[in-house]
Amino acid sequence: MRNVPVLILAYNRPIYTKKLIEALKKIKPKNIYISCDGPKNNQEDINNCNQTRDVFNSINWNCNIKTNYFPNNLGCRKGISRGINWFFKYEKQGIILEDDCIPTNYFFYFCNKMLMKYKNNPKIHCIGGVNFLKTKNIKESYYFSKYNHCWGWATWKNSWELNDPDIKFWPKFKKSKNWNTYHESKLEKKYWTKIFNNTFNRKIDSWAYPWTLSLWKVGGLTVTPKYNLVNNIGTGQNTTHSSFREKKYFSKKNLKKTLVHPDKIIKNKLADNYVFETHFNGKNYLYPWRVLFLIKLFIKNPFKFLSKSFKVFR
Repeated sequence: MRNVPVLILAYNRPIYTKKLIEALKKIKPKNIYISCDGPKNNQEDINNCNQTRDVFNSINWNCNIKTNYFPNNLGCRKGISRGINWFFKYEKQGIILEDDCIPTNYFFYFCNKMLMKYKNNPKIHCIGGVNFLKTKNIKESYYFSKYNHCWGWATWKNSWELNDPDIKFWPKFKKSKNWNTYHESKLEKKYWTKIFNNTFNRKIDSWAYPWTLSLWKVGGLTVTPKYNLVNNIGTGQNTTHSSFREKKYFSKKNLKKTLVHPDKIIKNKLADNYVFETHFNGKNYLYPWRVLFLIKLFIKNPFKFLSKSFKVFR
């Protein structure tokens, strides 16, 4: 487990970063890469970024550390994409953790096993650490999903090279037969078309949506554990991209050391449909359901309504 390189992606949240380092101390990875976005042009952000970088001085076990600190703020899409590009200049595979993603010890074991098993498989391009199925039963130790959730994950250099952070292919791809038949329902297709239109037009500053679409373009699948192995402590009202969803906690169970592998490498459509309906809250991103969602939110909590409404109506 210790031999798998780990990339930490951080910015301006020293408290979260400290908790992540505490989790890593239990595993003591041998090779750690740290990429931090730079501060925005205000003193508070400068101070938070400096405090976050100071946290890494607490790494006191025997390991090799490489750092990549951007002097100025690049934003989510450029900052993280360039950080991962930098990581794969040195490594052929590895684990990627943002500062608010706290993994279990077993997460590293699972990623290590899956990276070795599927490193030469052209269908598999990502190893996930989170599971949003809650009570859905998966008989094997993991399943194959179209969703490459980014709350603690692993991949290979050759898979990451498929990523186009600007999704320049999107205008042509969205007119293709592949895109028109990719999703299970018209609602889902409409949802993701809107997401990627906004991403392409720079209305959403996200590195994760381009990464997802880049894998969908080639039909890439993600290995997803039957239990959740990572706790995201940064979701909720004050976050960049998850404030539209309510803060949720998921149980963290460990799989057995002897993994039970699926017989076939095929997408689990039932699981993916469930995740779309419950995690992505597909309807709530589209009209008229979006308006109904806000009305219910206003009745329940007017203050939270005000904090969310600006992002919801972009």
